[in-house]
Amino acid sequence: MFSFFNRKTTAQLSPALPYLDSALYPLNWQQHSFESASEFLQHLINHLSFEQPDIPTPHIERYTASSLVSYQKQFSQLLLQQPLYQEWINFTVFGRYVQRSFSAFYQQTEDVFNAEIPEILKYELMRHTQRLPKGQVLLVGGKLPLSVRREKLLITTLNPFKAIIDALSVSSRATSSYVINLITANSDKAKAFAVKHNKRTSEGLRNEVMILDFNHLTLVKEETHKNNAQSEQSYLIRHYLIG
Repeated sequence: MFSFFNRKTTAQLSPALPYLDSALYPLNWQQHSFESASEFLQHLINHLSFEQPDIPTPHIERYTASSLVSYQKQFSQLLLQQPLYQEWINFTVFGRYVQRSFSAFYQQTEDVFNAEIPEILKYELMRHTQRLPKGQVLLVGGKLPLSVRREKLLITTLNPFKAIIDALSVSSRATSSYVINLITANSDKAKAFAVKHNKRTSEGLRNEVMILDFNHLTLVKEETHKNNAQSEQSYLIRHYLIG
């Protein structure tokens, strides 16, 4: 509580996260090679189908909506095999307890008595953040909340399958595009906290990265994608720069 009221005395340069994408890509996945997170995401979208085909075609690769969770687990295991990702999630022990408390209180917006708790915990959590490396890509499924730039808080993921699952789950209209945000750090000013997970952690929280402070979040490009399996649906990829 004392540190909350003495914010100016604790300002210091946060340590930098290692550049994870430099080790993860080129990515070998299902007999294919992908040079970047953007290329991999577009491949998944182009081969996504809501229904299992009546007649399987071995030469045509498809990811069905029902199999996304299974692929999410596979990609999560792939990340865990990366030494740089281990550095991301094992940076701090105490910070993980603060993060869990912050996540719990942040969702209690109806509790007036606890209104200040999330801000206090966020400030404390900032002491355990690291700077995102320039070029690192993070993903968010669904439209970004309007409060992102005001609160300087954004929950992202390193797992493209998780981003697709979120995009599919938040879209309520059959005619709307599924939105996936691809966020690239273009400086080392954004501060983030990679969530540590264990066997009891839900799949939805694995590979989560909380961005807790940044100077800018700029939309630079939008791309609409369709595939033959879902001619009536489209996917909108929004490219952002953060720093």
